[in-house]
Amino acid sequence: MPKDGKLHGIDTSHHNGDIDWHRVHNSGFVFAFVKATDGLDYLDPTFVDHFAKAQKAGILRGAYHFYETNDDGARQADWFIKNVTLEPGDLPPVVDIERIKPPVAGNLHEQFGIFLTKLEQHYGRHPIIYTGRKFWEHAMREHFPRNQLWIAEYGVDEPTIPVEWADWSFWQYTEELTVPGVPTAVDGTYFNGDRKSLRAILIPAK
Repeated sequence: MPKDGKLHGIDTSHHNGDIDWHRVHNSGFVFAFVKATDGLDYLDPTFVDHFAKAQKAGILRGAYHFYETNDDGARQADWFIKNVTLEPGDLPPVVDIERIKPPVAGNLHEQFGIFLTKLEQHYGRHPIIYTGRKFWEHAMREHFPRNQLWIAEYGVDEPTIPVEWADWSFWQYTEELTVPGVPTAVDGTYFNGDRKSLRAILIPAK
């Protein structure tokens, strides 16, 4: 498994089944983003288990929310905060925004900005934004310079990022990765930096 000098991670949800996190860690994977919530009332049934076991196995863990554009941004933030406790040393919170689901609740940019602000105020770190370039340039075209970009693009040597960002922090380069300890194919991600850079973005000690 990973021997190319890059910092590799995966992201998981209930679709990936029962994961042996120690095998994942022993295979060279450094971090994992675990699906937590979706919209106003969905909690991934494997979140609590995956989130705890990833940390116990020595993997840097993060949690992500799937943003529903037809739901209120503030209430989505409250739902995530209610279900996700991030500790010092965890990755910043992540919001996955990749589709428009009508009818859009209010002003999309304003609602999304409220969501980001509430998470930042609660966790003490700017949320990471996961998206695709085509979606972002079509639907958002919004500048969030303080938020790191996790870009999704497959089958390329380097991702093409939206003009609103100078660079990417994380790159989801495949959705068909085979990883020891994970019973299904899983999404694979690189971090754009070294271990010191990765540690610098973690939730700080209070």
